[in-house]
Amino acid sequence: MNKDLNVSNLEIEELKKLNKYNEENIAKIESGYPVQYLIGYVNFYGLIIEVNESTLIPRYETEYLIEKTINYIKKYNFDNPKILDMCTGSGCIGLTLKHELKNSNVTISDISISALEVAKQNKENLKLDVEIIESDLFNNIKTKDFDILISNPPYVMETEPLPKNVLFEPHLALYSKNNGTYHIEEILKNAKAYLKDKFIIALEINEKSEEDLTEIIKKYFDENIRYNFEKDLAGKIRYLFIFQN
Repeated sequence: MNKDLNVSNLEIEELKKLNKYNEENIAKIESGYPVQYLIGYVNFYGLIIEVNESTLIPRYETEYLIEKTINYIKKYNFDNPKILDMCTGSGCIGLTLKHELKNSNVTISDISISALEVAKQNKENLKLDVEIIESDLFNNIKTKDFDILISNPPYVMETEPLPKNVLFEPHLALYSKNNGTYHIEEILKNAKAYLKDKFIIALEINEKSEEDLTEIIKKYFDENIRYNFEKDLAGKIRYLFIFQN
C-alpha cells in the first residue's frame, strides 16, 4: 500500500502498465479522485468490471451481498432463479450472479443511461446473457414473476458526510431522501407485484437505517414475513434480506 496516495501497490502497477502513472494523475489521486476510474476497471468477485464516473465503484460489501444471496438461493432451492438486479450501475451484481448461477435468468436495470452503457460493455466483455432495461425503479419492468430481487440502491442520507473520494462517484446512485430510505421504501412498497409467491429480496442498506426499515417492512408486508438484518465483514449492519415461503 502506498500510504502517501492511499492506493495499493497493485493499483500503482496497473497505472504504470496503462501509462497513466504521471504527475497529472498523481495530483488527481491526491485530491481524492478514485484510482479505479483512472484504471478503468476493478476486480470484483473474480471478474473484471469496467467502471467510469457514471457508475459507483463496486466494493467488497457488495461482493458479500452476492455471496450471502447465492447461499440463500441454494439453501431455499431456487433451481433456475429469475433474478432482477435493480439500480445495477456497472452491472456488477447481476452479471456476477449470472456468472455464478449458470441456470439463472437475469435482468438488470438502472435509471442512468450512461451507467447502462457501462453495464452493456461489461455484459459484452464477459459474454454473459442478461437483459438490460432502462428503468426508474419498476417503471419499465414488465415481468411479474421474479424469484429474487436484489439491489444496491441509493441509501446515503443527504446530510451524511462522505470520504472525499466517494464524492467523485455519481450522486444519483448515492443519495436518497427520507434519511436514506426513500429508494428502499419505493422498492419494498412495489416489490410483491413483481415477485412470485416464494421469493427473496436482498438489499444493501445504510448501517443507520435498521429501525426505519423495520417500520417500512411492517407497513408493506404481512406479519408472517421473515426478514434478517445482517452485518458486513466490518461488523456493520449492511444487508436486509426478506423471505417469503
